Amino acid sequence: MDIAFCSARGLIDSAIYLLEHIEDNGYFKNTNKYSFILVSAASLESLLNDGIILWALNTFPRDSYKRHAEAFLSMNLAKKIDALGYLISAGKFITDNNNETYKTLSNLIKLRNEVAHSKGFFSEVDIKYSTSEEKRNSLMLPIESIQKREPKVLNISHLKCESIIKALQELEGILSYEIAFLDSNLLKPL
Repeated sequence: MDIAFCSARGLIDSAIYLLEHIEDNGYFKNTNKYSFILVSAASLESLLNDGIILWALNTFPRDSYKRHAEAFLSMNLAKKIDALGYLISAGKFITDNNNETYKTLSNLIKLRNEVAHSKGFFSEVDIKYSTSEEKRNSLMLPIESIQKREPKVLNISHLKCESIIKALQELEGILSYEIAFLDSNLLKPL
């Protein structure tokens, strides 16, 4: 008997936990959003990889399925999303890149790249130096320069985070056959 272990369910549960600990509170953004994005993206990659492996196992002889799966596993996340619908439906459906689920998952990849591959280049700003009545020195940065440098991922709303969870759950439902291809938002018939 062959057994495969998948981490996607645990990762989605972790993303849901993090979602419960994210707040939108004005200028001071909740930094759990970094973890939420990374865990959600790991969930997406785990789901896509599992879908590809299952497709290869059901499509090719036992002694060569891994080789075929690895060819698809080497693709980037966006290409995996694009290919998955066609693969798992045996060519009857394709991934619908115009729907909100697809757009949400694609945006998740962009957010993940922003967090995982951030590049904090230096920029010039005008700093105001002042001394308070208590003889304390302080530096003041213009708010525009702070907002300009603030990572976009911290600006993602709680509602957008909820849509990421829903998109991941939909993908999980499709791959576990709990959601029929025809009933999914992510796939469309050819």
